[in-house]
Amino acid sequence: MTDTALLAGTTHDRTRYVNAMGPRGVIGIMTPGPNVVVENEMMDMRPAGVINAVDRYYVPNQSIAEDEDWAIIMRHVAANLDDSVHRLNEALIDHLILGMSSQSFMGGVKGSFALQEHLENESGVPVTMGAQAAEAAFDAVGARKIALVTPYYPIIEKHAASYFNDRGYDVVHVEGLKCKSIIEVASQSAERLSDAVLVADSYKPDAIIQLGTNLHFAQVAQDMEKKLHKPVFAVGTAIYWSALRKMGINDQYTGFGSLLESH
Repeated sequence: MTDTALLAGTTHDRTRYVNAMGPRGVIGIMTPGPNVVVENEMMDMRPAGVINAVDRYYVPNQSIAEDEDWAIIMRHVAANLDDSVHRLNEALIDHLILGMSSQSFMGGVKGSFALQEHLENESGVPVTMGAQAAEAAFDAVGARKIALVTPYYPIIEKHAASYFNDRGYDVVHVEGLKCKSIIEVASQSAERLSDAVLVADSYKPDAIIQLGTNLHFAQVAQDMEKKLHKPVFAVGTAIYWSALRKMGINDQYTGFGSLLESH
């Protein structure tokens, strides 16, 4: 599906220049249209000299009452990702982020790495996605027993659990909130998210990660790390942290939890 028109006389200048506002790098972020949290959290995470270019690809704010509703969402994602890449390519980005964690787990390990390879081929730049970023976060703290907090239904959660199990982690619990739409995901309160973390922690994981980038979780993660004295990661933070480190940007700063502060 495409809505991009190329008019007669169109050219694509690929001469690279240093961006005056972002001399250290321009990060392209793809996110579903209804996802209003990830772009703003990642804007807040920018270190000096880095800027974000955001593209919102079409995904309906689907009413979610069963697994098939999530399946419809994921089919829209698959149909529209390439157009998003092509639009961001016009900004001559230095790095590409898939700002939707669920798609990075679809098809388990094989599907995830195939998607990463595809996006790198389409964009021509390195790509960071939720699945691999989560791995990097767990490895940074030596966590093997993990718990997940998600806004999803089981159809998505089973792909995520399969990915982590096949990569050698022990998923001890998945706490799913079964949100009713993508927009409803963004309405979840810090109290409800903190309660979900406490349930996940009762299964004694080494670390906890939240999936679903439209959950407003960056601050919750930081607060729960202090309360539980163990790593609690927001997937959006993990993705942005991983992208920066791949770009050779090793700034450490407070406000978003232990990953950006200490790793």
